[in-house]
Amino acid sequence: MIPKFLTLSEVEKRLLDMHAFELSKGVENFSSVFCEWISKKERFSELVKKYPLDRMKDDVNHNYIQIIFPDEKYEKTVEMLIETHAKIGMSLDDLIAVYDMYYDHIQSGIEALDIDRTDKVILKSAIRKRIENIMFIHINGLQDLQKKRLEEREKFYKAITDIGRIRIECDEIVGLDKILFQIASSIVENIGLALVWIGKADPKDKWIKIVAAAGIASDYARDLKISLNSTIPEGKGPAGISMSSEKPFVTDNFDEPFFKPWKERADKFNLGGSANTSFKTTDGKIWNISMYNEKGKKFPDKIEDLLIDLSKALKILIENYNRSNELSNIRNYEKGLMEIQKLLITNPPPDMIYNKVTKIISEYTYKLDNVKIVVPSSNSEWMITISASGKDSKFFLNPDNSQTISTDPNRYPEGQIVTSRCFREGKPIMVNPEADPVYLSYWGKFPDLIKLKAIASWPIFEKGIGNPVAVLTVGSYDPDYFTKDLTTLIEQIVSNVEMAIERYRKDEKLEWLGLHDPITGLPNRMYFEQSARNAMKYASRGHKKIAIGFMDIDHFKRWNDTFGHEFGDELLKKIGTKIGLIIRGGDLIARMGGDEFLLHVLFDTIQELNTVTQRIKDNLSSIDKRMNLSCTIGWAIYPDDAQDLRDLMNLANKEMYIQKKRKDETL
Repeated sequence: MIPKFLTLSEVEKRLLDMHAFELSKGVENFSSVFCEWISKKERFSELVKKYPLDRMKDDVNHNYIQIIFPDEKYEKTVEMLIETHAKIGMSLDDLIAVYDMYYDHIQSGIEALDIDRTDKVILKSAIRKRIENIMFIHINGLQDLQKKRLEEREKFYKAITDIGRIRIECDEIVGLDKILFQIASSIVENIGLALVWIGKADPKDKWIKIVAAAGIASDYARDLKISLNSTIPEGKGPAGISMSSEKPFVTDNFDEPFFKPWKERADKFNLGGSANTSFKTTDGKIWNISMYNEKGKKFPDKIEDLLIDLSKALKILIENYNRSNELSNIRNYEKGLMEIQKLLITNPPPDMIYNKVTKIISEYTYKLDNVKIVVPSSNSEWMITISASGKDSKFFLNPDNSQTISTDPNRYPEGQIVTSRCFREGKPIMVNPEADPVYLSYWGKFPDLIKLKAIASWPIFEKGIGNPVAVLTVGSYDPDYFTKDLTTLIEQIVSNVEMAIERYRKDEKLEWLGLHDPITGLPNRMYFEQSARNAMKYASRGHKKIAIGFMDIDHFKRWNDTFGHEFGDELLKKIGTKIGLIIRGGDLIARMGGDEFLLHVLFDTIQELNTVTQRIKDNLSSIDKRMNLSCTIGWAIYPDDAQDLRDLMNLANKEMYIQKKRKDETL
């Protein structure tokens, strides 16, 4: 109800009617003032970009002239004004500011009239009452509209909250489709819609599959054709726009050309608008929620954020359901990981690790077709399969099929498959090979291989080596095989394998250091004694002889003092390397300490041993031109001189000193 103090007196009505036409001419100038005012407000910047200036001025002229010169559409105009101002986000303070500007503008127009001063005062009072009258209606209407829209938004929030409730209760519901139907029904009830349907599709699919529909118009969704292909009419509608853009899409007008494929069907069910939102789950599936109003109803303005919240809530529910459905499978994976960890505690060598890992993964993993570990070859581009399990294992382990995985990116298709790429790029790679031209060519070249639907490879690194030392490849007939949890499991397996290899290498290095000389890298006395005893056993079985040698570098102290200790160390390395190249397989040179070396040599005749001795001396003299290196070697023969290794070593040592003494006496 309009307050009485805003009602015009008869005199005010008469003067306003008398001068309304003249005053209305000034509204055109006010439209420029209004446009300038709104363009300076940052929050209206997007509106100014979308709203042509000429159209804005025309609308302002038409609407604000009604205040002075109302016609039969006056009430409808005010309603439209309320809708427009609410839509663009004008606040109550904005409205008051605009009406004040309008009054000031009209007041200046009254001052310009050639009328009596008293009449001007009365006319200004009439305009003020008329403006405040309209403003009163306008503000109340805007408040009612905002309250109504707030209630509509609350309905959306109630629907979103209900999804959370259903998610908590979903353990009691069997099947995801039933859960989704309950959600669709909840949205219909909370928001007051005619229809809600939920659909899903794989990216490679052409059509979306509707898995749940609820509402009085649910039959509309039966056999509904919605495509993921945005180039055909069925993919250009509201749902298609939302899925292709991955953004909410809302329309209250089914007369738009893009809705033509479904217009007749929508009319049959009295549908007049739809709100759509889409999202992707971690398994790659595309999901869509479509909500429909009856004709004559509209969706709240700016509901896009609500649709996004709705899609997030639904995505969480679906993800949680999928995870719970996979738990039993994951438990098996975890058992496999535990078995691998038990194995790795024993610190086996890498080859054993690789063999056991492939077998355990194959045994404990569900929907697995094959698993293999390949290593690069140092002599060629072809990678070697050292361990495999599953349906394709015999193929990859067959030596005749050794040229199937290449490290060369130019080798097609063998150098472009996932294992090859993983090795070159040094990171996990997953592919869906069904539509991959590389795999279509690969399977065409090797028809015995199973056509998998999911393949992934993980690099296995060894500390200090830049390229992967191996690649683990897993393949499955299930396109959704590589879930987040399974991927995490395999990453844990790879991490455990890498740690086990590192631990093995450390132990191997410690063992090596315990049996080798740190300066020359030659075996030390402990290693020599183990090797010599084994060689003596072999000589006994083969009726051969073993010579145990004690070698000393002549005048080494002189060279060491002359050129320095670092030079001396390098010289010892060169001596060890040189002699190591001379002696035959099965024979051994070790460093005793200082400039003394131990040797064991298998021989048949003394002449053969003398030849070895001379070769050692000849090669020593060629090591450094600045010095004429020479050595003294004392030999003790097994089993002629003694049968105990320590006795033989002592005899060889004494023989070396005897020969040294002879050299000194000769000099």
